[in-house]
Amino acid sequence: MSYKEMKEKISVLIPTYNVDKFVEKAVRSIMLQSYDNLEIIIVDDCSADNTFSILQKLANEDSRIKLFRNKENMKIAATLNFALEQATGKYIARMDGDDIADSTRIETLYNYLQEHPKVKLVSSYLFCMDENDNLLQEEIPPKDYEKIKRVALFGTPISHHWLTYKYIYEIYGNYRMSGAEDYDFILRLISNGIELANIPKKLYFMRIRKGNSASSMGLAQLKTANYIRKLYKERIKNNTNIDSFSEENYSKVLKTSYFEKKTFDISSFFFRKFVLRKKKEGILYLPLAILFSPYYQLQHIKNRVLYKIYKK
Repeated sequence: MSYKEMKEKISVLIPTYNVDKFVEKAVRSIMLQSYDNLEIIIVDDCSADNTFSILQKLANEDSRIKLFRNKENMKIAATLNFALEQATGKYIARMDGDDIADSTRIETLYNYLQEHPKVKLVSSYLFCMDENDNLLQEEIPPKDYEKIKRVALFGTPISHHWLTYKYIYEIYGNYRMSGAEDYDFILRLISNGIELANIPKKLYFMRIRKGNSASSMGLAQLKTANYIRKLYKERIKNNTNIDSFSEENYSKVLKTSYFEKKTFDISSFFFRKFVLRKKKEGILYLPLAILFSPYYQLQHIKNRVLYKIYKK
């Protein structure tokens, strides 16, 4: 019996929040997957636009969709954890409400896991696109596990559109810190020796737009990423799965003064222009981004450079 004929159930988790311009295209890209034994779990985090009404229409079209709505805004980590509680599939896949999946994405990732039993989580290369679906750039993360481990401290080596086994969450825990929840989860797996991989095929289209985490690293994300790296080093040093994470410690990490926030907001405005413009034009905005927030922007740039060096 072929892998495709086995048709084990895969639960696809889709958290949504204020993405009415993009959500139908995102969800339909999952509805039209070549691997069709899917449970599509969509949790809307109290969107203030038309996102939920669009989702209701799609749920009426496809019985595989299980639609939920948070009673209050819970942020992405709690929303994903609720979705995980609803999942009944053997495998878990992620999808954002403003991205697009290649039609063979889930089948390709599933087949890879069957052919590589040592690998417990797999993702792929991807394209970045703008709000109008124009391709901006390719993202080529490291393929093999040794390189993935080598770059892990400088940036997430696995994009969130992965496929993994549900039991991985049951053993190593759910999502913890909104905004960098994927990075924390991946580093927890790496510190426990769980083998990961990236398929050298572009199976995902990640949207970069104003207001989403892909367009720039927000101040809270940068502070969270530093905290995640600290916890990772702690686990490695102590050779344990346990770290000192607590909601109280995390709240202290996120504390930000008014001045720090305002200067970083200005810096981010210029950094977004640097990212979204063509290289010749965009480079003019980089010094301005650094001027208003030198510590975090220089750290961010340094990590990106080291990531590229160690990826080779």
